[in-house]
Amino acid sequence: MDIISLNYTALRFKTAEKIKSYLALSEHNKLTIGIYKNGKCYIFGQKEENNLFYDIGSVTKTLTAHLILKLFKEGKLDINCTVDKYLPLKKGKYPTLYQLLTHTAGYHHLTPIEITLPSLIAYGYSRKNPYENCSVKTVIKALERRRFIKPKTKYGYSDFASAILAAVAENIEKTDFSTLFENFIKNDLNLNETFIELDRKKRNPPAAKGEKLLPFWVWHRNNPYIAGGGLVSNISDMLKYIAMQIESDKPYIISAHKVCEASKLKNDNHLMCIGWHTYEKSNQLWHVGGVGTFRSSLIINKKLKLGVAVLGNAKGKASANAHYIAKMLYSELKNKRIKLKEK
Repeated sequence: MDIISLNYTALRFKTAEKIKSYLALSEHNKLTIGIYKNGKCYIFGQKEENNLFYDIGSVTKTLTAHLILKLFKEGKLDINCTVDKYLPLKKGKYPTLYQLLTHTAGYHHLTPIEITLPSLIAYGYSRKNPYENCSVKTVIKALERRRFIKPKTKYGYSDFASAILAAVAENIEKTDFSTLFENFIKNDLNLNETFIELDRKKRNPPAAKGEKLLPFWVWHRNNPYIAGGGLVSNISDMLKYIAMQIESDKPYIISAHKVCEASKLKNDNHLMCIGWHTYEKSNQLWHVGGVGTFRSSLIINKKLKLGVAVLGNAKGKASANAHYIAKMLYSELKNKRIKLKEK
């Protein structure tokens, strides 16, 4: 895929200044920005930006959703069935795969709190992966401890849901999830620069806090929480992934964009599709991610055939600006304020 380089002068002053301030807070801060428009891909800065790898965090959940939908289309599972059909669980009340895919299973965002909360209190979010030592057995036990709680049908964002889906896929395919996931990403999605990277030295240098470099989240290949935030990628593959959401006719891509009516939030127009977020009466799909000091943001408009990808790594409050920058860029792109040159 050819990528056209752009200069920041193509942006409005306010957006360019926001990007500049993000990078100015530390010499270690990194930000890579890409745009998709009508079949063409662009990046801001030098082409070397393509070679920087970032942890994409919860954007991983969208790829997990596509994998589960592929298994559904192949008849290997039914997303309308409860998880106890596919996992060796004690009798009880369990959510459906569809509820897990749309974050309407009712689980709190820190579930299982008995694992996540002690880690977050002791180490904080940036310094340590709270799910580092989890396994499928961890997920099974956590599910069974909650088997008498009737699943709610309202939105509640959950990493736990993705870990359950990974356990289901692994049990059905009789293959460890990490291998299954990477094969799907490479062979079906054709994303050759998106993978599970356990070697921290191969990832983009971490953001600095003072003079100290913050560590990466650590993952182990047998950890089902990889399905919720364990992938590494670069801007080229994220632009390919955006193009896929707009151009692909594969059923497991298209069906992921259907709105889940049960996901409606009070006093908001925020809705869930399968794996993706959207807004009521909107053609927009989006997802954000964050692990440690890394942040990612994808925003897509299928009708207008445009998309934005922002990958960042920064210390402190600047880390949250990755999605804000993505929204600013999306607005400029939608309102035709960015001049996109031809190759």
